[in-house]
Amino acid sequence: MSESVLAGGTYEVLQNRLRAAANDLDKRLRKLNDSRNEVFGNVQTQLVDTIRVTTDHNCTPRDLIALGEHFLLAYNVQFGLRTEINLSDVFAAYRWDGKDFHHEDLTLINDDRFANDFAELYRFYKGTTFARFFVRGPSLHMVFQVGKNARDIKSFKWAKTSGGLQYIDNRSDHEVRLPPQHAFQWTRTTRDMHRYGDHPHISIEDRVFVETVGGDLTIKVEDNTTAGSGVYAEPVENPDQKLDDADIAYSIVGNLILLRIRPYQEDQSRYVVFNGKLNEAVRLDEIQHACVMLPGDQGVIFPGGYYLQTGEFKRFDHGLSDMRFERTIASPNGEDYLFLFSNAACGTSVQLRYNQIRQSVDTPLVCHGQTLFEDGQMICFRAEPTPQKHHALQVWQTPFCDQDFASQQPSDSYLAKVGNKQLVTGMAECAELRQLIDKDDSYDELYVDLVKKSGDILDSYFWIGAEETGRLDEPLAQIREAASLAVEEFEKVVRVRQETEQRTDEVAGAIAGTKTEIDRSSFQTIEDFVDVLSRLRHHRGHAIGLRDLKYVDESLVQQLEDETSALTDRISQKCVAFLLEPTSLASFVDRVAEIEATIEQVKTVQEASSIGEDIDDVAGGLELLTETVSNLEIDDATQRTEIIDRIGDVFASVNRVRSALSSHRRELVGVEGRLEFASQMKLLQQTTNGFLDVCDTPVKTDEYLTKVMVQLEELEGRFAEFDEFIEQLAARRDEIYTAFENRKVALVEKQNRRAEALGSAAERIFKGIASRVGSMTSLDDIAAYFAGDLMVQKVRDLIAQLQSLGDAVRVGDLESRLKMIREDATRSLKDRSELFEDGGDVIRLGQRKFAVNRQPLDLTTVLRDDHLCLHLTGTQYFQPLADDRLISARDMWTQTLVSENDAVYRAEYLAMELFVQRGQIEIERP
Repeated sequence: MSESVLAGGTYEVLQNRLRAAANDLDKRLRKLNDSRNEVFGNVQTQLVDTIRVTTDHNCTPRDLIALGEHFLLAYNVQFGLRTEINLSDVFAAYRWDGKDFHHEDLTLINDDRFANDFAELYRFYKGTTFARFFVRGPSLHMVFQVGKNARDIKSFKWAKTSGGLQYIDNRSDHEVRLPPQHAFQWTRTTRDMHRYGDHPHISIEDRVFVETVGGDLTIKVEDNTTAGSGVYAEPVENPDQKLDDADIAYSIVGNLILLRIRPYQEDQSRYVVFNGKLNEAVRLDEIQHACVMLPGDQGVIFPGGYYLQTGEFKRFDHGLSDMRFERTIASPNGEDYLFLFSNAACGTSVQLRYNQIRQSVDTPLVCHGQTLFEDGQMICFRAEPTPQKHHALQVWQTPFCDQDFASQQPSDSYLAKVGNKQLVTGMAECAELRQLIDKDDSYDELYVDLVKKSGDILDSYFWIGAEETGRLDEPLAQIREAASLAVEEFEKVVRVRQETEQRTDEVAGAIAGTKTEIDRSSFQTIEDFVDVLSRLRHHRGHAIGLRDLKYVDESLVQQLEDETSALTDRISQKCVAFLLEPTSLASFVDRVAEIEATIEQVKTVQEASSIGEDIDDVAGGLELLTETVSNLEIDDATQRTEIIDRIGDVFASVNRVRSALSSHRRELVGVEGRLEFASQMKLLQQTTNGFLDVCDTPVKTDEYLTKVMVQLEELEGRFAEFDEFIEQLAARRDEIYTAFENRKVALVEKQNRRAEALGSAAERIFKGIASRVGSMTSLDDIAAYFAGDLMVQKVRDLIAQLQSLGDAVRVGDLESRLKMIREDATRSLKDRSELFEDGGDVIRLGQRKFAVNRQPLDLTTVLRDDHLCLHLTGTQYFQPLADDRLISARDMWTQTLVSENDAVYRAEYLAMELFVQRGQIEIERP
């Protein structure tokens, strides 16, 4: 098995382990949350009641403020010509008993100095209206708008005491200001960040790259100035601006990079949030006026929605604009947070309730005024478009109560000892970890973040491994272990994906280049068509070979294959159409015409020979053209016939010119009529052979026979005065007629024998295909061979022809054979690449290696352990021989030479032989 497959399998196993551990963590978190709610209680935000209150005048409510069990309602009244405005014309006091509102007098704000300052305010500032209540620490400000602009205000400052309110002064307007609207600082880009090139851009901390040149605003993740594409783009109003014409500022908040971009000559800035983990950008103009941080640095929140560090974001279509951040209210349990945004001009507010564990915002609540009591109950209202006396106030139960009203837990509970806030913070981090596991592996450094996050949680919370908290440490440890292993495996997977992507890009680029060349080519000659069709066959084979790659985009491969197939069909049709045009063979016709025009000007035999060579060149070109046309897929037989007819006509023209040249040559050399007749007969033979070559149907046989007979009749008319020539022509007539009739009979019989012949031809081709693919060394070569090789294409053509003949059995057999050859070749190649090493001398099975013996097996005898044994070479087979005759000759077992043994040295034996040959010693041989 290849490394890529092993890496992919291991990686998928680790992913499954992560998901299993995440599911276990989910179950334990739900159980812990249920236990936490039992101990600490769980107050949900819900509507309790809607109660109406009545004011003395038709008015438009503006705001309200809770003071203990009392609250003040402030409103604006249109009095017409009245010049004296009383406190009761702007304020109304009520007491809330938990079930209903009870109207009270204005004792809470009954202060002489305030009454005097209030009267002077309305006396000196015409059009004064109440704007809102503003709380800052222990102080309460009653804010009035005294001009046309919402910033033209006058404030009356009160101190909140246990007994109610104590008036301070009317000189504290400077204290009424909103908190910072952005929880970060914008940093303007400088020229040092510019990167110049064909597509210049500005580098933001080398993490993201921004530009507004070239007609669009582009955000890129690669520092590549040679390409203009990126992960985000939108048009700009002025396409001719330069790199430094735009006003760009940024702020980095964890994984997020917030961008403020004002292209050249545009009035409004554009706000884009880029997530470095996902390499994605989204335009969020709502962060222009206000954008603050979520608890735990989980992301940012703005009047129109929120965006988390993990990439989740949501936008609310509440239709409000120019909203400013007012304040954040946290629940005592640390789980829920209330973010208030308001519009000072119209008094509209929007409440965004964020849950730190779920990491989501509930449905926004839009109102014109709200206030919270100490027990967490909230009163809010929405002003009607017309002034009224009766006003509907909604009562909501919320978890945003004072710390004194938080539920009391029994001291013996382990969860109570840990604390609700500690539990909430830890559960929130576990939930964030859970969201990371659900991320796609395209998330940058996903597994590194999982290892770090799970480790931080295990190290930060002492209670994480307690039984009372569900032993959250167990799934967290499993997540950390699986993520640690996945880091290395993911690198392998990324490498395989990059190789696949690179190969896919190469194939796609080659196809795109050929397509561009096709679009730009005019195809003036038939050679242009042949070259392009050959390349398209190879491209299609490469595209099919991509399917064998791991992590390949199947849809893209199918698109590439469809594109090459469409291009092939398109060029084939154009080629056929080109051949059907009257001028398609104009180059041959013109050349033949030029040769014919020069024949009359020939004065010597040498010149005639040179012209004859030109005619032969034209004939060779026509033969090549015939071969090209035979490989084209032309469904319409009439079109094929017409094309072949055109080629035959040109052949006839060539033969005619050759005949004319021969006649002229005979005139030049002064030959007699017999030589001319021989030449004509030769020409007739050539014409006949040429026509016989292009006859592939009985109809065409009759047609070309008629043409030959007409030519023969012309010869008879030319040589009518020679009786012997007439006899030869008559004999030739019979020969030609017999040849064409035999050709016609052969074509008719061919249809009957065609199925068998095609099957036999396919069998022969199969042998060549099997031999060819058996020597290939890559799967891509095999796929390309089966997609574009002429032998394979020829088999497919044979199968198609058999299909047209209705021989379904042989068609199925040939298709199975072709498929089996490819599968066997692929399987054999995989076996060679995965099982064998060192050129096939070693078999590898896992970590085990086995030697392969290629030595021929021979049977011999060897001396082993003082026994004479039969031995099979290349094996450990030894069989002792037990025979009395062999045992009696034991002294000869170790004798390697005839002339030497343990008793006689070879030199002694040779010396004795020498003396015997010289006759000096006589011995008696047995």
